[in-house]
Amino acid sequence: MGSNYTSTFMSRNSAFSPYRLLRREIGLPTPIGAENALSKSLYCGMKPIASWDYEKDNDVPTGGVFNLEFSPEGNLLVAACEKRSIQIFDPLTHYRIRSVNVAHSDCVNCVKFLDSRMFATCSDDATIALWDIRNLGRKICSLIGHSNWVKNIEFSVKDKLLVTSGLDGSIYTWDINSYTECNVVHHRVFHASDLMRCRLSPDAKQMVMCTTGGLLVIIHNLNLSTLAHDLRGFKPNLYRLMQMSHQLIPIAAMYDHLFDEERRENRVELVCDFPEGNDAKVVSALQIHPQGWCALSRNISHGDRSEWSCIHDIQPTDSSDKSTLDTETRSPPSPTPSLLPAPALTSANVPVPAPSPPSPRRTPPARARRLARHMNFRMLRQRNSNSRGQMGRNFNMQRIMGFATGIAPPASLARSRSAPRLLPPTTSDSTTPSTSGQTPAGRYGDTSAEEEATKHYIRQNRQRLLYYIEETNEGRGFIKELCFSSDGRLVCSPFGRGMHLLALNKDCSELSHCVQDFRGPTPLVEVGQSLGIHQDLVVSSKFSPRHHLLVTGCLEGKIVWYEPYSGEGLF
Repeated sequence: MGSNYTSTFMSRNSAFSPYRLLRREIGLPTPIGAENALSKSLYCGMKPIASWDYEKDNDVPTGGVFNLEFSPEGNLLVAACEKRSIQIFDPLTHYRIRSVNVAHSDCVNCVKFLDSRMFATCSDDATIALWDIRNLGRKICSLIGHSNWVKNIEFSVKDKLLVTSGLDGSIYTWDINSYTECNVVHHRVFHASDLMRCRLSPDAKQMVMCTTGGLLVIIHNLNLSTLAHDLRGFKPNLYRLMQMSHQLIPIAAMYDHLFDEERRENRVELVCDFPEGNDAKVVSALQIHPQGWCALSRNISHGDRSEWSCIHDIQPTDSSDKSTLDTETRSPPSPTPSLLPAPALTSANVPVPAPSPPSPRRTPPARARRLARHMNFRMLRQRNSNSRGQMGRNFNMQRIMGFATGIAPPASLARSRSAPRLLPPTTSDSTTPSTSGQTPAGRYGDTSAEEEATKHYIRQNRQRLLYYIEETNEGRGFIKELCFSSDGRLVCSPFGRGMHLLALNKDCSELSHCVQDFRGPTPLVEVGQSLGIHQDLVVSSKFSPRHHLLVTGCLEGKIVWYEPYSGEGLF
């Protein structure tokens, strides 16, 4: 749709065209595609218009600007700074209106507005602080629960809960309307040692997490009240290891029910497809589309060789669509002798014993059944004796590689050493997995449970990648916060000491307009850039929710405002 627009059409419907204003004044309808032309004219003309740093106000150094956040109405801008401070600005006049120099006892990492007057900040001091914009002399309260740096804050509008995540691997929910003598009521709803970021969709029906293992985890139909119970003991990277190794890991396979398409709440989906040449190691930054259509992430490849920005689809799929479910379905493991049912007693498979003199006593039925099972088991052992030699030669490697990593060896190997095998848990409460990550207690020697173990499949993940672009690798080790524009048409990505603006196509179309022409993962299109404006690495960016306004912050503490500029050569 967008690729058919001509330069004449785009220029006549741009934001600076008198023709567009004339049509609007006389009440003519807006032609199809005019919104794309309007957006392109505004976004492609973004130019730096103002800046601020601590030297301008003769203030103490603020350090790097790690996060920027607008109020819901767009009339306030709050900056989270490295040296324990938060700075508050009027985004239209570009003046600082308030400074809190000791907001935390360590770096301030993130700011999140809960409504028009209250916002929360988190810090490397492992605490979260609540603030009222009308009285910044003191914080409302401090939330204590994390054991390491807190890097992210979200607010669930649906549940009225604050959701925080940190490098301790924990995600907590906080009921800020309930107070106790010690702290606000809070619960840990998930834990994974490799967790980096956690984001909620605008309607709080989805949660997206990113990890240090190059993995995105999507929780569909999110229910925060039952999330802790449903995902207790689930390790995303361990499940991904099982997928990559194509070997069944019992403590990972027992969570296969979380991926069921028919699951109504807290259904899990893993996303791990990245563009060719991008072997993602750490997904460090994560943002959600304003309409919740997709997730924007930035990752670092192995060895810090490159950085990439990617857009993945996160919309739930129709449960009736099975076309991409288990795209590489693994057949269940072949039954071993002990898992096979005892064959029927026929003249074909049971040797006929030699005639014996009649006995006055009849053989008990239970003893006869045990004898028949024993005889059939011996026949099955002879039938599989040829394959045992190969397993014996590989046993040492299986023992070293399998037991050390948690990958279970073949069942026959375990039985050849007369060791009981841990079976998948049943639905009883005694086998519920624990949050400590230890292997849950199971039942040994239960034939029915062993038969259930053979029904596991190693699920494969859907292809979710939509758009991508390779970024500059300057400033290794720092997290660069990307952002969507308020309408989701544009992406602002830190690019060295400046930024560049990325669109889905050259016409700045919406994702819903581009999907009809989608033929596979496509590179993002650069529609604007502003390089060398900062004197240090840019690590944060944010679009205003109300105006066509963009701000960026760097490690030096400088903040730059960008607005549309009507200059020559826009089209």
